[in-house]
Amino acid sequence: MDTARAAYQDVRRSLKAAGIPEPEAKARVIVSEALGVGLGDVLMPLPVSETQREAIDAMARRCAKGEPVEYVTGRAYFRYLTLAVTPDVLIPRQETELVAEEAIMLIKARGYETALDIGTGSGCIAISLAAETGVRVDACDISEAALALARKHASASGASVRFFLSDMLGGVTGAYDIIVSNPPYISDEEFWALDACVREYEPRIALAAGDGLDCYRIIARDAGRHIKPGGALVLEIGATQAADVTALLEGAGYYEINVKKDYAGRDRIVTACWK
Repeated sequence: MDTARAAYQDVRRSLKAAGIPEPEAKARVIVSEALGVGLGDVLMPLPVSETQREAIDAMARRCAKGEPVEYVTGRAYFRYLTLAVTPDVLIPRQETELVAEEAIMLIKARGYETALDIGTGSGCIAISLAAETGVRVDACDISEAALALARKHASASGASVRFFLSDMLGGVTGAYDIIVSNPPYISDEEFWALDACVREYEPRIALAAGDGLDCYRIIARDAGRHIKPGGALVLEIGATQAADVTALLEGAGYYEINVKKDYAGRDRIVTACWK
């Protein structure tokens, strides 16, 4: 009899042989998704039907070719959210959870009532802010496909977010207490050096932007017109961009600019206050 444990071991071996990073974790995800059980249960001798094994093997083959396991299973996790993900949106990262956490802390500490998420993608940040603080959240993106998926996520989570089409701040008309963004921050040159699982599957428009600072230049130049007095800005940045982004914000009149690190100790979040 085929079991969950045996299936997990087979998938782990095939992913390891293919040179896929973190084969153990990805094998657990594949087997748990196919069987509809928890990640811890995949090491149990649970029975696996022929249909379930075929589904496991099909997902393992896709993953072994480099396709991200989140696209293979169609599911990703962000803070308290379970999100359906497609190649139309960037896969939510753990580092971005810290961006949402920082914004939530500021909202609660300062009594903010309105927020804007620029380049919302899957909607993970915007939905987290709305669900965890109750503030009125607007969120924009340049991609209609991303917005359609974000709306589904908001509906499924019961969060109230207004999504609208906008290239950065081009379509923004209101003013907010806090603006949050995880913009594209990889340079066109760096894009070609990314792991194939990222470069070949995730949307380039959500990853790369000129020299990596293009979006921050726009935010530094334009966001002040949409932040209320005493408001704040929270940005995710690349690990080597803290000095450049700080200089852009200082030049635009922001103050109390702080850089915070991610789980790996790399610069990842910039916060700033508006006059």
